[in-house]
Amino acid sequence: MADLASTCKDKLAYFRIKELKDILHQLGLPKQGKKQDLIDRVLALLSDEQGQRHHGWGRKNSFTKEAVAKIIDDIYRKMQIQSAPDLATRSHTGSDLFRPKDEVNDSFQPQPVTKVRCICDSKLLNDNMIQCEDDRCHVWQHMSCVLVPDKPTEGVGPEVPPHFYCELCRLSRADPFWVTTGNPLPPLKFMSSGVANDGTSVLQTVEKTFQLSRADRETVQRSEYDLQVWCILMNDKVQFRMQWPQYAELEVNGFAVRVVTRPGSQLLGINGRDDGPLITTCSREGTNKICLRRVDNRTFCFGVRVARRRSVPQVLNLVPKEAEGESFEDALTRVRRCLGGGDTAENADSDSDLEVVTESVTVNLRCPNSGSRMKTAGRFKPCVHMGCFDLDTFVELNQRSRKWQCPICLKNYSLENLMIDPYFNRITSLVGLHHTFGFCCCVIWLLLFILFSL
Repeated sequence: MADLASTCKDKLAYFRIKELKDILHQLGLPKQGKKQDLIDRVLALLSDEQGQRHHGWGRKNSFTKEAVAKIIDDIYRKMQIQSAPDLATRSHTGSDLFRPKDEVNDSFQPQPVTKVRCICDSKLLNDNMIQCEDDRCHVWQHMSCVLVPDKPTEGVGPEVPPHFYCELCRLSRADPFWVTTGNPLPPLKFMSSGVANDGTSVLQTVEKTFQLSRADRETVQRSEYDLQVWCILMNDKVQFRMQWPQYAELEVNGFAVRVVTRPGSQLLGINGRDDGPLITTCSREGTNKICLRRVDNRTFCFGVRVARRRSVPQVLNLVPKEAEGESFEDALTRVRRCLGGGDTAENADSDSDLEVVTESVTVNLRCPNSGSRMKTAGRFKPCVHMGCFDLDTFVELNQRSRKWQCPICLKNYSLENLMIDPYFNRITSLVGLHHTFGFCCCVIWLLLFILFSL
């Protein structure tokens, strides 16, 4: 019986007051008191009969210890707590009650933890869940909360995207020059309340409070830290960027804060980026009040975070080194494919009458951003073209623009897709040693000869 009480005690430690009151309601016991009082009240039923009579519940309660344990276990099964181990239910009837303690412990195998963190603040699992792809996150969220269709259709669920990231992982990819160290106000979903009778959007207001501890307040006073309000559009076509609603008005502790520089009626284009305003000067230790107004019927998510700045060299260090990224052989294969010749190994047995032969190739070694010769050739992994850009220049420009967009094909990516092109970086390295036009041409023709002869 000691094992029964110990197991139930472990489970009760993860219960909130809501679940504890639910248990006490089913047992017909008082629900007043602090959390520890509620836990002790339940555990008293699992102790000896003297303990129950001592608390005055012997006559009122007729539940057996096994029945109390079953109630605790049923409620525990409904909860999926992010940091709690999965205490799988072991039968407390039959032979398990009389099995030696060592045998029971040896047979118990803990199950993997399922992390649920949704913007609805519920940790319950259901049949419609989706998981964040970030390797450091992998949280599960409710599809109905985070997947917002462009045109809602009654009876039809939202389309599941091929790649899904939670709102916090989208935020970290939107601007890698900021690192989130805390979330005083966790992500909050800002839904539309409908439209007026004339079809126009109505003014909507959300007011929230958040706590700023003394430690956080001292942290944001340091030069490399700040307190930032962020906002994203839930179904944004550009997944990794901030975007504020139309006619957005923000107040923090009664101070008006400007959120965007564009006109309130103007929608953010696919190449545009909004920023997260800094509210360190408006904040204070203790309780802070934030108010957001908008005239927009789209669904957004916003929050407040403590963030630390990264410098350009620190962001550049996040890009894999040339030796850690794509191999030179893979780069050759990719360049052949771009030129239309395909992979030699794959097409060795091809007997097609139609072959594409490239007689000349123009290679531009100037960065499309700066117009200067590239020093370190960078590119995005998913891009199918041969063009590159100067890596240092690109990252430095993005410190201001926050636009992780290929300057050649104009497709949007994130920092984790950025890499050094080993093929063109070899060309730029050799050209960097000799600046004569003749030598540059010889280097390019030599590498093209190697490309087509391998």
